[in-house]
Parts: sequence; C-alpha cells; structure tokens
Amino acid sequence: MFILLLIVFVVIPVIEISLFIEIGSFIGSFNTILLIFTTALIGVYFVRQQGISTYYKLYNQLQNQETPIQTMFEGLVILISGILLITPGFFTDALGFLGLIPLTRVIFIKIVANSVLSRYGMKNQNPDDVSIEGDFEEINDDEDRIK
Repeated sequence: MFILLLIVFVVIPVIEISLFIEIGSFIGSFNTILLIFTTALIGVYFVRQQGISTYYKLYNQLQNQETPIQTMFEGLVILISGILLITPGFFTDALGFLGLIPLTRVIFIKIVANSVLSRYGMKNQNPDDVSIEGDFEEINDDEDRIK
C-alpha cells in the first residue's frame, strides 16, 4: 500500500512536471496550457460517449437476465479514465485515453483481476470447479409425522 501511495503522490507528479517542462520548452507555455485544456475537453467528450454506450450495454444485459460483470468493470475503467483525463497532465491523459480504447481497457481489467486473484490465492482456479466443504446431519422427519 505504501508503494502505491508513493507512486500516486510522488512518482506521477514528478513525471507530469518533467513532461510539462519538456513540452513547454518545445511548444511554449501558452500552447502547453491550451493543449492540456484541449485534451481534457476531448477526453470528457469520449468518456461521455463510452459511458452512455456502456450504460445501454449494461441495461440490455440486465433486461436479458445476463450477468454484466465485464460491463461493470468496463464502466469502472471508463470512470477512472475520465478522472485521469480531467487531471492536468500528459502522462495521466495518456493513461486515460488508453482506458477508453476497448482493447486496452480489457487488458487493464485482466491485469488488475490477475493481481487481485493472485494476492488472495485464487489464481488459475476453474470457476466451474466450485466445491463447498461442510458437515451435514440427516434428519428423518417420517417418524415425527406419524406421532
């Protein structure tokens, strides 16, 4: 958990600041700020489109009594992508736009799912091979009904 917080609050801002400096020295500070706002607006537009599409897909799956687990995770990745796109910075924008591409979205979901499953010792488990262990006691109700 400490490493994750270190990455979020130290490493990513350092990457963003260095990218601001490099891009700002190349295209100028005004154009850099304009580019940040432009990517945010474009990102919000795409997040809105993807979010509405995912909502309708989720709605249809629920109407057909299907389990929309994959669609719900796609919606979560779209939400996180929207947050990353609104956050000022080129690195976070790149991650946000990658989350809006369906192929990379599925890759992100698989990476997170594999890390969570391996953390809790459930990696390579067949979902059809589910067994529940327990004890049981047989109760004979026929004798009680006769009395």
